[in-house]
Amino acid sequence: MRKLFILILTFSTFNIFSQNSFTFTVDMNLYTGVYNDVQFNRGTQFYNMVDIGNNYYQYTISIPPFQQGQYTYKFCVDSVCENMNNLSNCYSINPTTGDTLRSINLNINLPDTVCWQSCSSCIIYGCTDSNSSNFNPLATNDDGSCIPCIYGCTDSTAINYDSLATCNDTCIFPVIGGCMDTIACNYNVLATYDDGSCGYILGCLDTSAFNYDSLATCSDSSCIYEYNVTFQLDLRGVTNINYSNPELNGIFNGWCGNCAQMTDNNNDSIWEITIPLLEGSGPNPNALGWEYKFSADNWTIQEELFEGDHCVVGTPPYINRYIYVTQDTILPPVCWGGCNDCYTPRLAYNVTFRLDMSNALSSFTTPEVNGLFNNWCGSCWQMEDINNDNIWEFTTLVDTNLQEYKFSADNWSIQEELDSSLNCVITTLDSSLSLGYAVNRYFTINSDTVLDVFCWEQCNSCSFVQKTWDCDGNGNCYDPQDGSGTFTDSISCLNYCTTPNFVANNYKKLSIYPNPSSGDFSISTNENIDKLVLLDIFGKQVDFDVERKSNGFHNIKIKSTGTFFLKINLKGKSITKKIFVIK
Repeated sequence: MRKLFILILTFSTFNIFSQNSFTFTVDMNLYTGVYNDVQFNRGTQFYNMVDIGNNYYQYTISIPPFQQGQYTYKFCVDSVCENMNNLSNCYSINPTTGDTLRSINLNINLPDTVCWQSCSSCIIYGCTDSNSSNFNPLATNDDGSCIPCIYGCTDSTAINYDSLATCNDTCIFPVIGGCMDTIACNYNVLATYDDGSCGYILGCLDTSAFNYDSLATCSDSSCIYEYNVTFQLDLRGVTNINYSNPELNGIFNGWCGNCAQMTDNNNDSIWEITIPLLEGSGPNPNALGWEYKFSADNWTIQEELFEGDHCVVGTPPYINRYIYVTQDTILPPVCWGGCNDCYTPRLAYNVTFRLDMSNALSSFTTPEVNGLFNNWCGSCWQMEDINNDNIWEFTTLVDTNLQEYKFSADNWSIQEELDSSLNCVITTLDSSLSLGYAVNRYFTINSDTVLDVFCWEQCNSCSFVQKTWDCDGNGNCYDPQDGSGTFTDSISCLNYCTTPNFVANNYKKLSIYPNPSSGDFSISTNENIDKLVLLDIFGKQVDFDVERKSNGFHNIKIKSTGTFFLKINLKGKSITKKIFVIK
């Protein structure tokens, strides 16, 4: 009897503590908000439910028997639980918190699928006929909207595609052979069977291309082509160089010297050579083109190209021609050192500057040329005294515009201080300078030019003394031997000095003031002025206004700005004065 009691007690204890699993399901199809997680809530615990498809979520939990009689819970969305206040048959109220909860007796009922915030399943209207074209698998109530199926192939890629079909039937697809390996370079997404054509090597497939790859199975758009380019060098009338055989040197032949000699088969002084070049700009993809230049006799001489020309690229000392290759090309003839043929005026010519430093008072190491042509750069155009005669030289290309320049030394350590009265200088307005103007040398060219030797701060060479003449006060003329005389020829001097009642100092009482001015000048002299002529720096006559007054006074007005020469004729004399108009 005692053994039986222990067995019954043990069995009862097992029933009390054994647990059963229950699955709770919520239908979220009628939930109108946005959410991330659907949760099963009991007390303060939130458990993420599993999405089983079609907006249904489930959670399975083991529940001990002593809780199964009245099990309470809720569904929540992102920890915000449903509101059960309006439900009447599936909720209970927590007497402590007043919270409304779902409640179920699991000893009698199993959990049904329920709609969010509802005690029953969601009511969804739609077509419930699975044979209809608009069948809705989520619909719970048929609303009479079912449309009978029209069977046919609905795949537009099939050969029997039926645009009127509403329900898919058998489709027939074309038979397309091709590579079906997705990692192959010629994978064909439309292929229906593999024809063994798969390839895995990229390269150029065009047999006419320079880089054709016979092993390649797929094109990588890398094909490049070689074209014949004819270069022509015009040497008609070119006398400033000595040569036997011109040649072409460039990056395409490694600047090899005489490996690409040119020919003049018809003796017209236009030399030619044709070479194959790869399309494009050469080995540097960022370059404007293949760089090259002409030379002669294995680099004995070479072109000196002008940086500002349109056919060149680079900066001194590496200035070259260039070509971008796109097809077979015959380039037009170009003159040595130029961008056009030799009968077309050039934009720049060789200019040799020469400076005599015999009279330089300051110590120096290396003179230099500075001007508009090199942006007053300092020591970038250094001169050389090759034969040690103290005459320094520098040769370069300069364009045909009016050029202003001056000599300096040792990167502007010293520079010329030019007298504005000199006949080889020009005065240029410059508001950035303290005086408001600059006095520089100037020139223009239209051919290769060797400039005169200039003495430092002078317009002549250091050995030159201009013959001049002056009156001695006794009716005689003499040469002061230093170029300071009033007259440039003895006859003018003699005519003037022997004039009756002559006073030697009369000539020196001529004055023009103010100088420089904004355009208004006064001329004062004790002699009558016969004629006034105004010239610009190029010797061209310039118009101006004159107001004549008595006793040798005249007022003149010049509208233009710059440097001018005023020629004054009085009693057989011609006197030239340099004047400056600054506005």
